[in-house]
Amino acid sequence: MKRTVVFHSPLTQDALIARLRQTVDEERRTLFSFSGYEGSRPILGKFGEGVFRLQKRRHWHNDFSPYFYGRIESEQGGTKIEGYFDAARWAKLFMRIWLAAAVVFGVPIFALTLFDVATGSHYVSGDTWVGLLVPPGLVAFGILLPKLGRLLSRPEERAILEYLQNTLAARHEG
Repeated sequence: MKRTVVFHSPLTQDALIARLRQTVDEERRTLFSFSGYEGSRPILGKFGEGVFRLQKRRHWHNDFSPYFYGRIESEQGGTKIEGYFDAARWAKLFMRIWLAAAVVFGVPIFALTLFDVATGSHYVSGDTWVGLLVPPGLVAFGILLPKLGRLLSRPEERAILEYLQNTLAARHEG
């Protein structure tokens, strides 16, 4: 379950969007940058109608680094920013496909190899240890890699929250 983050800013919705656009670099890919994006500002953003996405510029690759997905709503006395952190949608989809493939192909190989070891039969050819270690290893890899990427990116979440608080003169709810 995603943890929702709420900020309240005294800025109007239009002023808030303008401030965000002035202080971040738009997400535009380029080959001529260590980060892979044009510009040099520490925060990258993508904007839509009443929604935005922010990420910390990084000079190393981590597909599970958090994006801040935000929604902006006008309220009395300013603007409410409500959002959550999550990995890129394509990275989550890829890992679901990885795990499904690892289970669909790995469980039969693992089960037959285990059966071969237990009964002395030879349904699976090749090294027995490969059939016993690789399928569970692929499933474990699919579970642990996103968790490790997220753990390594904790400072990025704090940096984005501080950016929102300082740039938008926003107070954090909760």
